[in-house]
Amino acid sequence: MAVTMRELAKLAGVTRPAVSAVLNNSTSIRVSPKTRQKILDLAAKTNFVPNLAARQLKGQSSGLIGLISVPSYMGLVALLQAELITILQAQGMEVLTVHMRTAADLQKVLRDFRSRNVNGIIALSTTTKIIQPDNDPIPLVYCSHTNQCGYDVGCDRRLGGYLAARHLLEHGRTNPVFFGLDFGPSNRKKHEGMCRALKEAGLNPGKNHFLIAENGNFNGILAQLKKRRADALICCNDFAAADMLKALLQNGIKVPDDIAMTGFDGYAFCNFTPVTLATVVQPIKEEAQCAAGLLMRRIKEKLTSEPFSNINLPPVFKPGGSCGCPEVARNVISGDAFIHL
Repeated sequence: MAVTMRELAKLAGVTRPAVSAVLNNSTSIRVSPKTRQKILDLAAKTNFVPNLAARQLKGQSSGLIGLISVPSYMGLVALLQAELITILQAQGMEVLTVHMRTAADLQKVLRDFRSRNVNGIIALSTTTKIIQPDNDPIPLVYCSHTNQCGYDVGCDRRLGGYLAARHLLEHGRTNPVFFGLDFGPSNRKKHEGMCRALKEAGLNPGKNHFLIAENGNFNGILAQLKKRRADALICCNDFAAADMLKALLQNGIKVPDDIAMTGFDGYAFCNFTPVTLATVVQPIKEEAQCAAGLLMRRIKEKLTSEPFSNINLPPVFKPGGSCGCPEVARNVISGDAFIHL
């Protein structure tokens, strides 16, 4: 059961104004970092919900954040959305999540946000830049892996491609190929990272180092890998990597003996494939924390027209049997959709 702010203050051993200052990100009352974190942790643990109606009647901030997302029941977007909601609620904010299927829905969404007096907006997976009216803009942060218009907070995909390629090179591979489902901006960045690692190793990253799947034809893909004499494969995501792993094994190609390979994203199912998949784990929790902090600053400073921040947070490479590292024995079945390092 949710508690009131007065009850939360009693649990934390502080005054009600101190709790209010922390949850509203105010500096009107001085609170130590340790006490601030204690209040935020208790707010999350006790499901504290601010009285938004009372705030608005008093002319105060609504404490409401609009979150624009896309319908997703699993995957990076869903996890990022969950992390953002948890962090914002721990700071005393309420989150209004809207799933936007088409760009035509956007203006309706913005009108609804303004009618509810939202304090700020976080946009996930938008294809176009959000245009707001000059007379009523709302502080906005773009946080996503697929924003095509630009972003404020994201994963450093170039670094991810670089880390995967460098690790494969350390295993003695000399002819890695990047396997993508398209040649979009995200895959281009991963490929650029791979090319950087090849150049540092004195290898020439020519055009044969990028392979696009055409109609999902495995026979054509395998023929191309043979033609290019690939000894390693960096896949654009873990799903593509799992598909390729299955195809390779079914065609008598040993992984990692004949071809080493990696995925990209950090799904936990990489631990349960016939050969555990090495992968690049995206920093979902860190992205959510960074995006929430950036939005709180923009709300506080009333910043509504800042350029994209282009904050690239570093991913982490997680080895597996597919890259040539020793298999790790597992005796626990995980129900988690993602890998947490």
